[in-house]
Amino acid sequence: MQIPKFWAKATGSQTSPEGKDLCFSCWRWSDSSQADAEQAAAAAAERIRQGISLGQKPDRYPYATTPLREELLQTISDSQGRLLGAVTRNQYGSVVLNTQRVMFVDIDFPEEPAEQEAPKGILAWLLGGANLSEKKSSESEHEQKTRAVVEDFAAAHPEWNIRLYRTSAGLRGLVTHPLLDPASSQTHEILEALGADPLFIRLCKLQECFRARLTPKPWRCGHYANTIRYPIQETAFLRRYQEWLSQYEQRQRGYATCRWLGEVGSGQVHPEAELIVQLHDFVTRCQEPLPLA
Repeated sequence: MQIPKFWAKATGSQTSPEGKDLCFSCWRWSDSSQADAEQAAAAAAERIRQGISLGQKPDRYPYATTPLREELLQTISDSQGRLLGAVTRNQYGSVVLNTQRVMFVDIDFPEEPAEQEAPKGILAWLLGGANLSEKKSSESEHEQKTRAVVEDFAAAHPEWNIRLYRTSAGLRGLVTHPLLDPASSQTHEILEALGADPLFIRLCKLQECFRARLTPKPWRCGHYANTIRYPIQETAFLRRYQEWLSQYEQRQRGYATCRWLGEVGSGQVHPEAELIVQLHDFVTRCQEPLPLA
């Protein structure tokens, strides 16, 4: 599970062979100490400076090939002190549960054409929601089809047990048995068979963990996305972030992140999964009759 405890930023400048003055910055990380993170950042900045002097372009990391730069809020361990997961805050501000071996499956429903044609959809809403019943019917159909895929999988794998939740955009599965390696090719194939979102599959593999959002997306509960990246190094930015966070925590109170639908399969719950289920269900408020966000 790639969730570093310490982050550091280094900056530099260098004149290219063409005579251009270039400024750059880079972040590096460490699980050991802040000093190690700072040392790694300084070394990376020096490599970039030397590369520019030789006419090379600074490296650009593709999405999710480095650890996600997220604030670590809590670690989850069993009675023997073994790490089971971690709770972080993602880039736009929602709280996320990251698990070492307990699988989450994120399955989004297909986008409806009306959602892709914003002016028409907005006009329909303003005129009284003429397409609302049609949308609900379509979502119900997608939910039934998605559940059928999960149920067929569980029937073919009788030792499996999968808890199901409705999210704002689709379904979420929480596998309580068996435990799985998020980076393995077998896990990748299972996620594909269950219809998981391709980006979710890629992120699980590269970050070596499963992820599930615990709190609403800010824009779905009348707020806006956080724009201040972690770690926050300037006092003015910290004040702005604290104001954002206070408003977000107030506005999310009237929403749930997902809704409990039931479970399919063997009914088995691994002790490691039991701890994850308790935390997930409590924070997402999945048992409460609240709108989803």
